[in-house]
Amino acid sequence: MEARIYKPKRLRNGKRTIGRLYRARVKLTGDSKVRDISLGVSDKQVAQQKLNKLIQELEHESAGLIPAKPERETALSPLLDLISEYVNELTILGRSVDHLRHVRTRLHLLVRECRWTRLADVTPASFQSWRKEQTTKAPKTLNEYLAMLSTFWTWLRKQSRVSANPFELVERADTRGKDRIQRRALSDAESARLLQVAGKNQLAYMLPLFAGLRRNEAKTLRWSDLVLGESGGLLRLHAAVNKNRKEQSLPLHHDLAKALQQQKPANGNADDLVLVNGVPDMDEVRMDLVKAGIPFLDERGRRIDYHALRTTFITRLSTMKVHPRVAMELARHSDMRLTMKTYTDVGQLPLREVMDSLPGFGSDSRIDSRNLGATGQTVSQPVTETRELKTENTIANKGESRDLTAAVPVCHSEPENGVDGIRIPLSPPLSINDLQRFTSGMCLRWRFNSRLPAQFLLPNDLVGP
Repeated sequence: MEARIYKPKRLRNGKRTIGRLYRARVKLTGDSKVRDISLGVSDKQVAQQKLNKLIQELEHESAGLIPAKPERETALSPLLDLISEYVNELTILGRSVDHLRHVRTRLHLLVRECRWTRLADVTPASFQSWRKEQTTKAPKTLNEYLAMLSTFWTWLRKQSRVSANPFELVERADTRGKDRIQRRALSDAESARLLQVAGKNQLAYMLPLFAGLRRNEAKTLRWSDLVLGESGGLLRLHAAVNKNRKEQSLPLHHDLAKALQQQKPANGNADDLVLVNGVPDMDEVRMDLVKAGIPFLDERGRRIDYHALRTTFITRLSTMKVHPRVAMELARHSDMRLTMKTYTDVGQLPLREVMDSLPGFGSDSRIDSRNLGATGQTVSQPVTETRELKTENTIANKGESRDLTAAVPVCHSEPENGVDGIRIPLSPPLSINDLQRFTSGMCLRWRFNSRLPAQFLLPNDLVGP
């Protein structure tokens, strides 16, 4: 180990000068490089004491008895200052204005209501105590607070200000059956009625119904983002607007493309907004629902708002048996579970049709075909008249058909699998007694060769002289 204090020396104007403050050079056992640390004092005894304390801290850090110095300094830092640094970092990374507002508002609320002043005051136990007292917030909202804290700690960890994220081990609140806002999808008939009575809001409703656009995406859509053609077109979503932060191009439904073509101004600017009247607010949506005869809330408490039209679009993809990966891409989701679970209304799925088409175990047509009866296949009708058959004409091969196989008059013995048997051709036929003895327990075997199409192999005792 190396540890000493010194005053730095350097040349200034050709003269060697000595610094006023002491510095320390420290290299512990196992270190790969020497640490040069300013002690900030001019007294040698004080500098030596600070060096001894520094060596002790470094040895404790190396042994894991105390946190590293950056962690200790961060733990004593004002929490609001760290939050301001975090929000500034998110701004540089290009996060949306709404996201920055949520982060700032919710973290400040936690600091105020949990009475945190320094980072050392923030503990999972204090957060869980605060969460138990929140009776007016939905479980989903409480999980968002937890996720925001965990993300903040991950940022501190990346900067080596903390060694671990304690909020990774905190369990999320159970949200099953506790969602405050539950949306449902419109049926095809309800969607048609809504578009008929929408008036000036018709195009604003068609964007989520036919393209799955969110409110902000529809609100900021410009004519320069559209490529319209006779048979359809394309819609380009910029990364700054798209929620998944990706540049995407989606094909337009022909009905939506036709409506956009009709609404496009002849002498308009390419940067003009598509929805001149904006996106309808909740009150306007409620009024249009009343005109269309659609209840805002159904019997299960699920509601229809503007975002429910996007749910309708994704649900229709499932009812049309679209491949889940294709539906996920059209919905612009990064997780398949979000498409299949959250944005698919199971009430609109054809469950009844599937159950009706599922064959039963006792009523399957393949089983009924074996049992003739009133509910099975048609019973064969009895023959009520007879006709005399003409047997004097013998069927023979004609034209390009092959010749009939010639009868083999001579039989010969041939062992077969260790059994002495006789091959008998099909002509002449066997006697009735031989057939009865054969069917009572003998084995029928076929043999094919180039001369005979088929032969019986019987034991010797079945063949007469």
